[in-house]
Amino acid sequence: MRVPDELERAVYTAVGREHCDEPPASELVRAIVERSRRYTSERDRLAAAGGPGDLLARALFFTIADAMKVVVPVRELAARGALPARRPLRVVDLGAGCGAMTLGLLTVTRELDVVAIDRDRAALAIAAAAARELAGVAIATRSGDVATVDIPACDVVVMGSVLNELAEPARLAVVERALAAIADDGAVIVVEPALRDTARALHAVRDAVIARGSGHVFAPCTRRGSPCPALADPDDWCHEDRPLELPPRTAELARLTHLRDSGMKLAYLVLRRAPLDLVDDPAAWRIVSAPRPSKGKLEIYGCSERGRVPLRLLKRHRSADNRELERAERGDVVTIEGAAPELAADSRVVRVPRDRS
Repeated sequence: MRVPDELERAVYTAVGREHCDEPPASELVRAIVERSRRYTSERDRLAAAGGPGDLLARALFFTIADAMKVVVPVRELAARGALPARRPLRVVDLGAGCGAMTLGLLTVTRELDVVAIDRDRAALAIAAAAARELAGVAIATRSGDVATVDIPACDVVVMGSVLNELAEPARLAVVERALAAIADDGAVIVVEPALRDTARALHAVRDAVIARGSGHVFAPCTRRGSPCPALADPDDWCHEDRPLELPPRTAELARLTHLRDSGMKLAYLVLRRAPLDLVDDPAAWRIVSAPRPSKGKLEIYGCSERGRVPLRLLKRHRSADNRELERAERGDVVTIEGAAPELAADSRVVRVPRDRS
């Protein structure tokens, strides 16, 4: 996947139009690293106000680097015909910040009617200017606290790195308010950092939604029930890791900061009011680890109704029927006919096609 150069140009142009002077590269690098620390190793400082360069760090690095995350779940919805057919698509970008999720959506379709909500008016101004510059789309902005603001009726609610900034009781409440706002054929898309604690918190929200019957899980799970198997071991969490090519200026900032220079990692959850499975086969597996080849065998973790377990293929059992397991990557969905999770020579593995662009 690649972040379009025009998306980067749109954000830089928006920053300039909103009278934000671009700082020297050294200051911008420091602000980016500082914000990253607050999201990772120093999360106790997450609520603290950022320094003077924080807004520009969010706009000129994180917004651009994170924009394509929303494309992963949107393409899965589209592949199943699970995006509402109405155009323009009514979208609420909740906790929009500088517009990463909206800009990512605009790389998929420009037929959007967006309401972007955030408490930071300066960030919203950049989001609106960038959307105009990228796609000629005028988005509505609304200042408000995501935990309490009214969510207007819509087709899709997107939330990028929102839940991890909320106290635990507020996370489920926000998700359920989003579910109440969407149309019957709509979706709520939640994208979170691919950190252990933030991803596991998202898994807990998934389980709570299922337990309360307030929504149905569409993705990333092929497993319909709860609990999420990743929660059984405190060292487990489920996330995506996709190759990502950054545009020139963002790639240089990634090099200087040593951030986001090894792909695009995210944890995500797609919820619907109407039940629909990601794939038709109830026994399908989502691949949730990188392949682990070793002497005489291949092992890769899958998650399904049978739990989160290693799928194993011994070298002596390799065949044309099961070769697709050797080609599987984290995030793939596979169906297996025959013996599993210990595959036999006649186990037939089929990978569900996905967009790898």
